[in-house]
Amino acid sequence: MHIGGMRTALFNWLWARHHGGQFILRIDDTDQQRNMDEALGPILRAFKWLGLTWDEGPEVGGPYAPYFQSQRGDLYRAAADRLLAEGKAYRCFETKEQIDQDRKQAEAEKRQYLSARRSLELSDAEVQQFVAEGRPHVIRFLVPRDQKVVIDDHIRGRVEWDASLMADPVIMRGDGSPLYNFATVIDDAQMQITHVVRAEEHLSNTPTQVLLHQALGNTLPQFAHIPYVAAPGSKEKLSKRKLAQYRNNASFKKLCDKGDAVFAQIGLTGQAGLDPVMVEFYERVGFLPAGVLNGLLRLGWSLDDKTEIFSLDEAVKLFTLDRVVKAPAGFDPDKMLSYQQH
Repeated sequence: MHIGGMRTALFNWLWARHHGGQFILRIDDTDQQRNMDEALGPILRAFKWLGLTWDEGPEVGGPYAPYFQSQRGDLYRAAADRLLAEGKAYRCFETKEQIDQDRKQAEAEKRQYLSARRSLELSDAEVQQFVAEGRPHVIRFLVPRDQKVVIDDHIRGRVEWDASLMADPVIMRGDGSPLYNFATVIDDAQMQITHVVRAEEHLSNTPTQVLLHQALGNTLPQFAHIPYVAAPGSKEKLSKRKLAQYRNNASFKKLCDKGDAVFAQIGLTGQAGLDPVMVEFYERVGFLPAGVLNGLLRLGWSLDDKTEIFSLDEAVKLFTLDRVVKAPAGFDPDKMLSYQQH
């Protein structure tokens, strides 16, 4: 599991424990190409190794099971049917070629691309006929373009979007499977999620999700978008694909060299696909979970300008979102190594 994703999970876990809430582990596997059984094992293993137990989710169950989006299709189809019946969504029969042409025209005219909504001109009888014929189509959410979307983010403050500049998002694919934004909204509402703490890259998903919540009459969760984890000595997002580049950083190379030595002793070559960007690296190399947790905690959160070391129990008592910074959190290999000494 990626360091950045684990840091986000830790912040969620601490927030839930601090407030006496429930920590839910849900597997968002709507992307069918990436839905591989072998991908789940390292995720659960990372949580267990770090001691971040979950109250509901895989292996433990819960009142809102199943906790895999790929197994919750009936819920998504029912919600989509409801939006269709209420005129808040529509079946879009426009071809990829038509949509591509619309995008090119918008680009040429230097304006925001908006859905042409040609399918809304079809009669109910025509829609039913096209469906009966098996004509390819998707289901799009009908964005209410006369609205402003506003949230009070726990970290970003007030953020707003103009819905008149939003294209109608696809919520159900032609094969009947849901898109991420739609499935997430349905699950958050059904599982009574009160706080969504996630990486800032998801901020762009928020206006669509807010409008979907409103269209379905859901109670809107509170949002907190935390900064991404930056590569050592850089403002670029830490990426598992750039290991060769990071090895040029002296501090990062120390971690890599430590891994190389350990992996050589146990007969693994090429680090077996593991590197300091992944949590499993630290487990395999022999790092203490407490030190890794401290390193994750300090990626964008601080209590003051003096205290560096926190036990997990101390972090639960002290963690608040108002202490999370807005700027990217730089990954510091030297600190990750030093935390192993305490």
